[in-house]
Amino acid sequence: MYVGSQELLKRYDEYLLNQGYSIEELVGKASDCLLKYMLSYQHIGIFCGPGNNGADGLSLAIKLFHNYKDVDVFIFEQDHCLSQANEYYLRLCYQEGINIIVVCEDALQDIIDSFEKYDVLVDAMFGFGLNSSPRGLYKHIIDHMNQSYQHDIIAVDIPTGFDCNSGQPYQSVVCSTQTITFTALKNGFLNPESCFYTGKVVLEILDVIDCFEEAGLYQLADFDYVSSLLKERVFDGHKGTYGRVALLTGCDEYKGAALLSTKSAVYSGTGIATLISSSQVNQSLSLFCPEATTKMRPQKLCKEDFDGYDALLIGCGLGLDQQSEQYVIDTLTLSKQPLVVDADALTLIASYLPQLHEQNRDIIFTPHMGEFARVNKEIDSRDILKCAQDFARKYHIILVLKGPYTIVTDGNESFRVLAGNKAMATGGMGDTLSGIIVSLLGQGYSGLMASLLGVYIHGYAGDLLAEKNYTVLPSKLIEKIPEVMLKIIKKQL
Repeated sequence: MYVGSQELLKRYDEYLLNQGYSIEELVGKASDCLLKYMLSYQHIGIFCGPGNNGADGLSLAIKLFHNYKDVDVFIFEQDHCLSQANEYYLRLCYQEGINIIVVCEDALQDIIDSFEKYDVLVDAMFGFGLNSSPRGLYKHIIDHMNQSYQHDIIAVDIPTGFDCNSGQPYQSVVCSTQTITFTALKNGFLNPESCFYTGKVVLEILDVIDCFEEAGLYQLADFDYVSSLLKERVFDGHKGTYGRVALLTGCDEYKGAALLSTKSAVYSGTGIATLISSSQVNQSLSLFCPEATTKMRPQKLCKEDFDGYDALLIGCGLGLDQQSEQYVIDTLTLSKQPLVVDADALTLIASYLPQLHEQNRDIIFTPHMGEFARVNKEIDSRDILKCAQDFARKYHIILVLKGPYTIVTDGNESFRVLAGNKAMATGGMGDTLSGIIVSLLGQGYSGLMASLLGVYIHGYAGDLLAEKNYTVLPSKLIEKIPEVMLKIIKKQL
């Protein structure tokens, strides 16, 4: 299953058109998907706007008419500029003799009074391309649908007046009982509040070539998907088999971040985790996680400081002083291993993004939205899915954008991860995630797979704890990691 934003869904449609499908053909395939949900009704009113969403409704009306249904089509007086597909199917409706009713001021009250005639009303007014609140006659129809109509309302692809990207309503929005959506879930459907407007969402895939990834749509990564990625521990494995990772994290002021990230790396199965930090932080680790090793962080790093490690993590309480900035520069220029960049290191690396083009390794950024805004000066909050892909592609990195249904993308393959919850909104949670990811990198996973697995393991552990806890503490989550990884391996959801 995939999910898309307004821009990515437009790209999907354009891709199909470039592959030789006509827009009329695509509309016909969409109405084929709709038809089976309508056959249980006898009296059907379809409200059609001027675009391709309206064309879906018009094409549906023809097929319902051929199935001996009592169907009325409502079109709007002010719609003089129709899409190509809309014009085509409206002409066919007239040729078939389907009852076409023009919505105008003079007829508005009669139309509203006739609502109770219908078993179902179909919203085919506007699709995912709408960027503002419906106005005029559209607003009147929507308001009366919501206020006075007592039967089913089915939205075609997306309820009119619903923001495809955010899941927020515009001023007027159809409150449907069911939404039949095409191709992919709309990003806004992931907002739990969206169900008030969408009702039950049913996903239908058009009978066309598979081009989800070519269009940049995000795959939804759930338990079944992730369980195929995690590898079994080998019979004759030893600590060297599972990698050595180094964590350049923490300072005297921020000890906890370093301790959490290191312990989570250990609990995620790395062979040897070495914390490279200050004396005070290292001493604290001996009690918090005796399984890890420590090394004093020198005043200035040299190439030899990175020898022998399979993966690196920098950030997590590193600090923002001049020396911390030098650590970030030295790590970029002197090391060659796969690298996770988190927290303070993200802020510090923002001035050195062009250097990422010279890197020949997996580099993973793990910001939350605030950190991403500091790193990416061109952030587009209207379409965060496309923005994340563009940033990852531009700088040749893997982006783990933390939040509800965390984004994981390398600019080409993209995922929303179906794990995690609001109880996890506590300090140190991101540090724990970074430790899991660097551990998986050290065990030989690619950057994209380490990120995807790490986010899912982290979120799933949080979900298990949230079943019995109002808040989820990172220290408790870490203890849950081995159990979660075993559940994934054994496919025991």
